[in-house]
Amino acid sequence: MGRFGRGLAGFAVGLVAGAGIALGLCVAAAYAFEISQFEGAYAMGVAFFWMPLGGIIGGILGAIWLLRRP
Repeated sequence: MGRFGRGLAGFAVGLVAGAGIALGLCVAAAYAFEISQFEGAYAMGVAFFWMPLGGIIGGILGAIWLLRRP
């Protein structure tokens, strides 16, 4: 596996992990801080903003982490 493949694999793993962590944190925040679930507005914010943001950040960090490993 070349350098591009390692970076792509790290990005893919980081993407899934970052989105999953963001989802878990958002669900925990909803229960801990009693965030209103009225008409699904919070769920849409999680699904269309926080999860993609967590995925992108996780993907970048995963690619960097895997490319820096010997």
